[in-house]
Amino acid sequence: MEAVANVVMNRLGHEGFPDTVCEVVKEGSERGNCQFSWWCDGRPDEAQEEDAYVIAKEIARKALNQQLQDHTDGGQFFHHRNVTPNWASKFTRTFQTDELVFYREDS
Repeated sequence: MEAVANVVMNRLGHEGFPDTVCEVVKEGSERGNCQFSWWCDGRPDEAQEEDAYVIAKEIARKALNQQLQDHTDGGQFFHHRNVTPNWASKFTRTFQTDELVFYREDS
């Protein structure tokens, strides 16, 4: 969760990305191609797991208050480890978890 929050925050203020957290998260939804699939996965947004929701809210609080360590080393993109998108080779790999691989665009 923290690494995905890092990506959202790392996109803010960078050219080519929206300027607010909500716009970053919702980007692409107008085309049916969400950048963050959970935004437009069609599932209800009500929290189903209270413990996970408490953790998610704390991560969001820290991210918004610039108190969250950037585990991704500036990561702006990520994908599941079981896929290899064509864009992955264009960016620098910065971090990975058991499920996700993170990248950044180097200027």
